[in-house]
Amino acid sequence: MQEHKREIEQLKHCKEVSTNALESKLSCALVQQAADEAAMKQLKLELNAHKDHIDMLRSRLEQVTTDVHLQYKNEIQDLRDVVAIEQEEKNDMHRKLQNAENELIITRMQQAEQQRDSISVKHVETLKQKVMKLRKENESLKRKLASTELDCS
Repeated sequence: MQEHKREIEQLKHCKEVSTNALESKLSCALVQQAADEAAMKQLKLELNAHKDHIDMLRSRLEQVTTDVHLQYKNEIQDLRDVVAIEQEEKNDMHRKLQNAENELIITRMQQAEQQRDSISVKHVETLKQKVMKLRKENESLKRKLASTELDCS
């Protein structure tokens, strides 16, 4: 019976050691589970904070993109306006050049006509002088003829 008691005591002791070991493992597992849950909770909080930050950055990026597109659109329109103004100025300058070229052609034609007129006037004057000279010679010859006829008669 003593052996039986010893075996029972030994079994009780084994059971107690086994129970203590299991309780210790369970306690460790519960501590680990609590630590894991706390870590998961912290990670979820950080994840949500990162998501919020990403959403804010996405919103700012969209705003910046919109602002830059609007700025470039305005700059492009300004450049188009400048090009249109410069094109109009170019067209004005081209018209002025055409007008100046036409005036130059007209002036040259008038100058050539005046030169021809001047030459014609000089020719007329020369011819008038020749006619006057010939008339004088004719008068002189008529007087000589009249005086020779008087002398002959």
